Amino acid sequence: MVKNRERADEILDAVVRLNIETGRPVSSALVARSLDVGCSAATVRNVMKVLEAEGYLEQPHTSAGRRPTDAGFRRHVDRMLSGWPLGRWELPRSLAREVEQGLTNRPSGHAMVKTLAGLLSRVTLGVSIILGPSWQQVRCQRVELYLQGERRLLMVLVLENAMVRTTVADPGEDVAPQTVAEASRILSERIAGRTVAEVRDAVLDTVRPGVTAASRCASQLADQGRDLFMDFELGELELEGVTNVLGEPELAEPGTLRNLVRFLESPRSIREALATLDRQADGGLNVWIGGENPVSDLHEFAVVSRRFRLAEREGILAVLGPRRMPYRRALSGIDAVCSGLTSFS
Repeated sequence: MVKNRERADEILDAVVRLNIETGRPVSSALVARSLDVGCSAATVRNVMKVLEAEGYLEQPHTSAGRRPTDAGFRRHVDRMLSGWPLGRWELPRSLAREVEQGLTNRPSGHAMVKTLAGLLSRVTLGVSIILGPSWQQVRCQRVELYLQGERRLLMVLVLENAMVRTTVADPGEDVAPQTVAEASRILSERIAGRTVAEVRDAVLDTVRPGVTAASRCASQLADQGRDLFMDFELGELELEGVTNVLGEPELAEPGTLRNLVRFLESPRSIREALATLDRQADGGLNVWIGGENPVSDLHEFAVVSRRFRLAEREGILAVLGPRRMPYRRALSGIDAVCSGLTSFS
């Protein structure tokens, strides 16, 4: 156990920083020279040995220096995020202007998603992945029902932004106007404020037939009205900056490069991975490091992500890079792009 935790964290941060810069294991002498406060190489070496025993550092072979493990990168990032945004990296003026100019014109649709991908890759020097807003994330407001004859109802799904969808359904039995009105109220209460995806995947199954005619009607219509929540357009997916990481030492390993290409060639894998990360983060900044990734092909990589808003809907910004990605720059770059979107919205 390290006696001086603050000093140990300073040394761990130095190892992380130097490993990110050089791509190689770091010696105690190099760490000692990099510290602001004087500290002998012998002292640093002893602390690094303890950090290795704690699982934060590893020594690839006897004569080499040490490099961070997943746990070491994780401690470094968690400490950084605990002081966020005070510890963020300030973008150089040229990059800040590029972000401002890129967002000023506010291109729409695919053009905006592509613009965001280009800006994020240049600001972070990683692989930018932009998952544009999906219509599945549009929120529902209410269901309106209109009698169209005996055992025939027009169902109208009203969404935010004045969007509507319609279908015709059979209530399963003759229904009176007051029963239709009550069934409409039941369905509207269940879906109000929920996203299309939430209603489709979970809420509809909770509308069970009860003892009243209205509850039976609502349950019948919930089942028949599933088409109203299907076939919504998925968010656009855009990648930029793959060449930013191809020169990294990790990618010299054929297996690592193959895993990266396999992941990036699968839009479905990308969408599922970002959705999982976003759920864990509850929409905030989140980081996966190495073996934390549920995608086995990404165990040699790190991913940083955050939600963004565009046209009143939410998408996801992400940066992918090696485990030793410059985390401060990646997090700050995502912050800058999201702040720019907010400023020009």
